[in-house]
Amino acid sequence: MKIDVLPVFGKQTDNQLQDTTVVVVDVLRATTSIICALNGGAIKVVPTVDAGDAVALASRLGSRECVLGGERGGIKISGFDIGNSPKEYLSRTVKNKTVIISTTNGTGALHSVKSAEKILIGAMINRTAVAKAASCEGHDILIVCAGTDGQPSADDLCTAGAIIDAVRGYATIRPGDLSDMALICEALYNGWKEERFDISKTFHYSRLTGLGFDEDVKFCFTPDTTETVPQYRDGVIIK
Repeated sequence: MKIDVLPVFGKQTDNQLQDTTVVVVDVLRATTSIICALNGGAIKVVPTVDAGDAVALASRLGSRECVLGGERGGIKISGFDIGNSPKEYLSRTVKNKTVIISTTNGTGALHSVKSAEKILIGAMINRTAVAKAASCEGHDILIVCAGTDGQPSADDLCTAGAIIDAVRGYATIRPGDLSDMALICEALYNGWKEERFDISKTFHYSRLTGLGFDEDVKFCFTPDTTETVPQYRDGVIIK
């Protein structure tokens, strides 16, 4: 089993997606929020790249049937019901509703891999569960990180490393099975776990705390709080 990591979405080729289990990661905060939405009782989650497309879809479905969630630059989109805080998606607001979400980076990452046969939603909160699900598929694994504004983001790379570390509990990883980027991500995760790397000083993490989302980032970086592994297929995300 080969494991590779794309530090920023959009660089993958069709060949990389073929016969591969793709795990999409935007730990701060889109993929964490998507997992929470399904744990909060949402029927399904529909990711859109453009906020206008999200509004149009919500208009077709009707306000009683859906919840509009999303952010730009970390801030809730004007006119939307909720932003991108995971705890908003655990609230009664989403129960028995279709959640339509549009975010700065995460929903773009999801759309970039939509041609893949198997797409799983990964985060720190489900890192072991998603590692198990990906390993059981028996295919190579490609972890696609959302990044931040087109650049690699240490929080996503650390989470990719956390997932790779957990894969070792379910699959035999031989020398050469991990790409250089996968090895870098695993080393970054180990540095964070052993408190040798302070992720709070990195750009996206510190930007969110600067906006007052301290509780969000703490929640997002608490490992293994759920076994939910959502799947993205035919434009929708379900358990």
